Amino acid sequence: MKTRFKLLTVMLLVFSLCLSPFAMVFAQQEKAGLTAAGVFDELARQSGNQTAQVRILTDNVESWYARWHILSNAKQSIDVTYFIVEKDAFGMSMLGLLLKKAREGVKIRIMMDARGTKALTRTMAGQDYLQELLGVPNVEIKTYNAVSQRILSAIGNIRNLIGSNHDKIIIADSEWFICGGRNISMNYFVDPRDAGYVYRDTDVLLRSKGAAAEMKKAFDEEFNSHDAFVLKRDFFGNWVSRSLELEMARRAMNSHMIGTGPLPGDNKIAVKYNQELAKYKHMQSYASYKPFHGDRSYPTIVLDKHSFRGKRNDITPAVSAMIKYAKKEIIIQNPYVILTPEIIKSLKEANDRGVNIIIHTNSPVSSDSLMTQAFFLEDWPNILKQLPNCKIFAFKGERKLHAKVFVFDREITVTGTYNMDYMSEQINSEVVTAVKSTDFAQRMALRIAEDIKQSVEYKITVKPDGSVNELFGPASHSDPQKIKTLNMLRQLGFLKTII
Repeated sequence: MKTRFKLLTVMLLVFSLCLSPFAMVFAQQEKAGLTAAGVFDELARQSGNQTAQVRILTDNVESWYARWHILSNAKQSIDVTYFIVEKDAFGMSMLGLLLKKAREGVKIRIMMDARGTKALTRTMAGQDYLQELLGVPNVEIKTYNAVSQRILSAIGNIRNLIGSNHDKIIIADSEWFICGGRNISMNYFVDPRDAGYVYRDTDVLLRSKGAAAEMKKAFDEEFNSHDAFVLKRDFFGNWVSRSLELEMARRAMNSHMIGTGPLPGDNKIAVKYNQELAKYKHMQSYASYKPFHGDRSYPTIVLDKHSFRGKRNDITPAVSAMIKYAKKEIIIQNPYVILTPEIIKSLKEANDRGVNIIIHTNSPVSSDSLMTQAFFLEDWPNILKQLPNCKIFAFKGERKLHAKVFVFDREITVTGTYNMDYMSEQINSEVVTAVKSTDFAQRMALRIAEDIKQSVEYKITVKPDGSVNELFGPASHSDPQKIKTLNMLRQLGFLKTII
């Protein structure tokens, strides 16, 4: 019987590895005292032990400068994929810059998610701007899971309609790349002194041919998937050329950032972008921008996950294993916390070994997702009950948290697009980078600590009968009417796994 059991275990391990190269690789090492760093080392070994020069981008303006820099300096190729690209000065100027680079001979590939970027991907709703780029031969543009292609299939499975490419990637010249939580919109790049409600987010800027090759693989697998639909230029072209508007947006942005003032003249397009950018007084120092300031190279891996229609999921088992095998501390900063059974199980194992757990997330005051907050309103007391070594902190101001970061034992840092919910774990395409460095992890942890200073801590006590008494929670500092709305939304529990 024992021999049969061992044989079955080996067969299951092999089968799991066939589905995902990282899914069960840690099982055989568990008895050897595996750590979060050990999980990283195994993943790094499998991906070629890459290193990368890495910089943390938590400042909104610096994050925009970093994108502008690597796009402006690209000489051979640019790959871009985003969940959301808005038709504001940031989205339009980026398209204008891509058009300029395409005309210079740079090969451009762009993909936008059809649900996140409605204004630019749908016919008669902004697609003309993308078609303007298609007038250049070396440009390819695709939309991910276009609604028009999936509306009927949603009848059988709603995931066919809502499944998204949630990746946010820029790769330049197969060497520079940016990965993180930010979409392309003023909400992610404007200094909070100019607009107090803008998001608090985190990206990483990396330079490495080896790591960039892994990120390019993640891009290619989505760009070439069956869910990516080729955008084609209208047979007769655009009735109204958008080329001038894109170029004016680019020039207006560049002029504003280097501090030379608004574009001259009374052209309506120039006036439009001049007026928008004039509001952002704290983003005029691009002329002195340097992408790295002594930032060192560290061991780095790229972890990818397809949407539910694909096969790859390196992220969930890797993050789950790092949680499970952390020895001292787990820091989770994430805007949307709806913990799945797999993550709860790993957190419980870490907690039971005495690992300190910090979760920093949004409150009803700061969140942009009422449904997520509704379910978190229901879940947070039970999370603290199950995890006595856990502390939960929630943003209390008007800024919205959007960063997706994990720090394990102040040694491993994971940054990317992966939310702590069912959508990221089971439905959407996601991508993250993991860096092994105590110096890097310490700096990321300190930045999260600064965010926690602008937060409130949720607390409970557990009564002798096992019931929970809320000492301080969302209702303690939020608008009563909003709490009432959230309590009503909690009744829609069937949506918990698809938001």
